[in-house]
This record gives sequence, C-alpha cells and structure tokens, in this order.
Amino acid sequence: MNTIKILVIAMFSLLSCNLVKAQNVLIDKQGVAHFFSEAPLEDIEATNDQAVGAIDLNKGTVAVSMLIKNFHFEKSLMEEHFNENYLESEKYPKASFKGKIVNFESLDFSKSGILTAKAEGELEIHGVSQPVESEVTFEILENEIKAKTIFKVALEDHKIKIPKLVIKNIAEIVDVDVSFNFEKK
Repeated sequence: MNTIKILVIAMFSLLSCNLVKAQNVLIDKQGVAHFFSEAPLEDIEATNDQAVGAIDLNKGTVAVSMLIKNFHFEKSLMEEHFNENYLESEKYPKASFKGKIVNFESLDFSKSGILTAKAEGELEIHGVSQPVESEVTFEILENEIKAKTIFKVALEDHKIKIPKLVIKNIAEIVDVDVSFNFEKK
C-alpha cells in the first residue's frame, strides 16, 4: 500500500511539474509582421496580422509561423504579384523562424520592465532557410509580455527573384518588423 501511494504521489508530482512547465509556453495567434521595401520608383509595404508566435520561458526558445497569403497590401495588384510571382505562396505557403534567446539565462521575465535580448535561429522564407540574428525588446507587464524585433531580409538569400523589368520597383533588401503580445497565464 505504501509503495502504491508513493508511486501515485510521484506520478502526480511529475505531471504537475510538466503542467507548470507547459504553462510557461506563451502563444500569440495574432502577432503582426510588417515589411517595407524602399525602391527608387515605388515603396511597397504589407502587413500580416495573423502571425503565430510562441516563447518558452523555461528554455528560452522562440518560434514564429505565418501564412504568406495573410500579407495584405494597399494595392490588390501588388498582393497578387507578391503571392504569384515572388513568394510563390501556393508552392511555399509559410514563413517561419525557430530559434533561441541567446542571453536567456540572464533575463528575468518575472519582473515588470523592459528587457533587451538577442535571438538567433533559422528563418525560412520561400522554402529557403537562412541563419538570422535579431535584437528583441521585451516589455514585461503584469498580464502580458510584449515582444518586438526589427531585421532585414535579403531577397536573394531566399532565392526570391526580381525580374530586371521591375528591379527599380522592389528593394533587394526588405525591412521587417514583428511584434507579439503574449498573455501570461
């Protein structure tokens, strides 16, 4: 009887620990990804407000995923060209980032305030993964953690081809900013 009791208590303890750890994974399904392309003839920008982001506050890992078709432009023709000619969203429907916070051990996410960290990992766009590093600013509030980052993406690195005919309309390097609001559980 004592052995069974100890076994049940041990199993309950392990399950409780795993549940506590699982609760430290925060998810935002309405993150915002925005890009801006400044070129001599035309500026192009688009926003995706359905990016999914996750941060594991036990391990310091981060993951982001978004559907390419969820980027919306001011002009519908730009959106059509973006999906059909450049990002080929039927063939490559998602963009993603998987990585870690480099200085995670030195950060305290339990106290309100602003934290700056470096994230590094693999950014996959157009079926091509590339290493990327980016500074991330975290704003720790009572009920949420806001995360923001800004970085550049070279289209050539992801085998996104720009026809010579429109080379002055599209920048070869695009500015990207991403933000998430993770609700604390």
